[in-house]
Amino acid sequence: IVGIIIGAGIYQTTPMVAANSGSVEWILGIWVLGGCLALVGALCYVELAMTVTQDGGEYAYLVKAYGKGTGSFFAWIEFWIIRPGSTGPMAMLFGAYAYKLFPIFQMALDPLMGEMLYAVLATTALLAVNLFGLRAGKLTQNVLTVLKVLALLILVVGSVIAIGLSPDLIVPTTAETAGSIRGQSFDGLLLAMVLVMFTYGGWNDMSFVATEIKNPAKNIPRALVLGVCAVAVIYLLINIAMLMALGHAGLAASHTPATEMLKVTIGLPAEKIMALLICVTALGAVNGMMFTSARIYHALGNQVSAFSWLGKWNSRLQVPARSLVVQSIVTLAMVIGFGWQVNGFELLVLFVSPFMWSFFVLLGIAMLLFRFQGLVSRDKYRTPLFPMLPLVFVLSSGFIAYRAADYFLLMVESMELLGNRFFMGLSIATVFVVSSGLIVALISRKNDSAGD
Repeated sequence: IVGIIIGAGIYQTTPMVAANSGSVEWILGIWVLGGCLALVGALCYVELAMTVTQDGGEYAYLVKAYGKGTGSFFAWIEFWIIRPGSTGPMAMLFGAYAYKLFPIFQMALDPLMGEMLYAVLATTALLAVNLFGLRAGKLTQNVLTVLKVLALLILVVGSVIAIGLSPDLIVPTTAETAGSIRGQSFDGLLLAMVLVMFTYGGWNDMSFVATEIKNPAKNIPRALVLGVCAVAVIYLLINIAMLMALGHAGLAASHTPATEMLKVTIGLPAEKIMALLICVTALGAVNGMMFTSARIYHALGNQVSAFSWLGKWNSRLQVPARSLVVQSIVTLAMVIGFGWQVNGFELLVLFVSPFMWSFFVLLGIAMLLFRFQGLVSRDKYRTPLFPMLPLVFVLSSGFIAYRAADYFLLMVESMELLGNRFFMGLSIATVFVVSSGLIVALISRKNDSAGD
């Protein structure tokens, strides 16, 4: 569970959460609450996986509950928006730390453009690696996973050192950092919660391994509680250490908080090593999503007519080349569309969150439907505290989706992006994707009805 949830997001979202939380207590409380919501979501998702045993994950759950129309619409939006929109921030994270480590473009480019160029180069390079074949893609992912664990261990050690050092280490608020905290407000805390839930992302992947666990009714809740609690403790430890090393305002103003913390607690060599390992961790996240997404949609291409063009398999390289290339192009478009903004990472997370959390609402309702229809076997795992936990999951998902959309529109307005041609092009493309997705859903629903 810990390996599934912990990714590269913690290295970038911590200052954004600090900036939107008016006190240290609220910062830590938001991370605890996020862990609780992730646990609730995971408990509900596992029941879905135990009820609908067909391959396909969320697509299969939605088809079972609502029909092929809804399932196809989800698959369409996930392919064009959710998965690229989740991969893009990781590429941007790589760009931020790579530019800090090797600012080779600083003489010719604005820092943001330099970071974006690194993100584009990394995504393109990983696409090339995956196109070389299955063995190259898996080997790359295995190496990156080992280095990801090493990066996390170094950060945790640095965190322990920071917490164990003298309180004099705490950095006072200065004139330069005072403006980084946006103040205490309910809206700010809700925005922080959206970012925290993005960092906890991965809890829904537990459903893919749920059917392989022995004695699921006993072992799944135990594994989820222990795993999510372990992740929450690690995240709290990292936040406490960053606050002690950088101060609240210093953390909120930081662009690369992990390396800055280690520079204070251990020294410059550790900062450089950590920056390199975070780059590798971000590459691992991008490569992992690229590797799995392409294969998911290759499989879907053999089941759903709307994705048949993605079902082609390159027999020579043993990879779904077409799916890899198209998904990477969409990811690159999002990196370029959002990467040149000061708050590009935050803006992209807010852009993708309403789509992702809206489908979580439908999936939570699907779980309620299955239970009320008597489809959930009493011999298998059943979510505890029913119907309270599913209702909490549905209501919190809907609220997060609504607030994320609201914050995204507010940021677009405040940053005056509506007049920018790159952003307008991305907006038009989004409208086209959603509209065409509705057409795909209607066609799939019609074909499903005809098949019946």
